This record gives sequence, C-alpha cells and structure tokens, in this order.
Amino acid sequence: MADKAGKSVPKKPQNNPTQLLADGTRVTASIDGIREQRLREVVDMVFHLSNASEEDMMAKIARAIELYEDLRPVDGLEGMLAIQMVGTHEAATECLRRAALQNQTFQGRDLALKHATKLMALYLKQVAALDKHRGKGQQKVTVEYVHVAAGGQAIVGNVEAGSHVPSSHSKTTPIAHQAEVPLDVSAEKVPNRRRKPKAE
Repeated sequence: MADKAGKSVPKKPQNNPTQLLADGTRVTASIDGIREQRLREVVDMVFHLSNASEEDMMAKIARAIELYEDLRPVDGLEGMLAIQMVGTHEAATECLRRAALQNQTFQGRDLALKHATKLMALYLKQVAALDKHRGKGQQKVTVEYVHVAAGGQAIVGNVEAGSHVPSSHSKTTPIAHQAEVPLDVSAEKVPNRRRKPKAE
C-alpha cells in the first residue's frame, strides 16, 4: 500500500484473531492452533492421579472440556473465566475426594474440607462474575432517603420488575402526615415466663 507521495505505508492491523502484533512483529496463528492452545489450558486444570489408568484420565479430560464448552464463552474474558472455573471445580472436587478417603486422618479430612469450602465459595464468586459480565447479575437499588410532598404518594415495600403500579384513576388513599403519634403507656407489664426445671 502506498500513500500520495508513493511511499510504502504498512497495512493497519485488522481485528482478526489470527493476526496478532507483538513488538511490531506480525504473528499468524490458525484458528485450530488457538483452539488447541485453549484446550491445552483446560487440560492443564485437570488433576492427574498417579494411579489412574489412561482411560480414566481421558474421561476426566473429556469431562473438563465438556464443562468448559458448556459455559459457552463468547469473548476473551469469558474464556479466561471459564478456564478458571473448570480449574476451581476440579480442585474442589479433588479436595472432597481426599476428605472422603477411608484412611484419611482427622486433620487431613478437616484440612481437605476447609479447602473445598473455600474453593466452592470462590466458584460461586466466579459464577456471579460471569453472570455480571453477561448482564444477568441481580441488580439491587437501595433508596436511603424518600421525600414525599403533601398530596404525593409513595410505595413502601419491595417493587419487582414488571410489577403492576396502580394508575392515577384508581382510588388510593394518599399518605398523610400526623405531627404526633399517641403512645399507649398504660399497658400492663407482661410477666416473664420462665420454664420450670424438670424434676428428676
């Protein structure tokens, strides 16, 4: 490509995942190569048991890939998070497996269960992060101050999306302001009721 003066101008990089720029060098990778690297990252998350057969390991690897693909990541962030989620799930289930071993000591079982609990909490945070990134996270609005002018109306309570709000034609009573609220202080004191100890 040349400019008006006839000088050679380098092509602008395109948003093609197979053409990456690193230190001014153009690197070309095939879609298959990128997919293979992604799958290798998923496989690296699988805990390899030394006494497992090759068939068992291949089944674990296939399951890890299935879990990754079930998350259906659509961009780089979701892809990285999905790989982390597979690894967290794998680590949590391995801790639970170790806690369930018959010859496990009490301290070993306790430690494995504590690690599993932390990993499962992390997994829930990763699920929430993925949902938030995808726009599915639960949104919460907290109203701290409400000012209602005379003749105005306010809703007190929870309002769900899609809730029916009464129209201005329906008969609702407006909120009124009462300067002083009388308190009934003449109420009798309620005696404390204590349980009697059982006779033995």
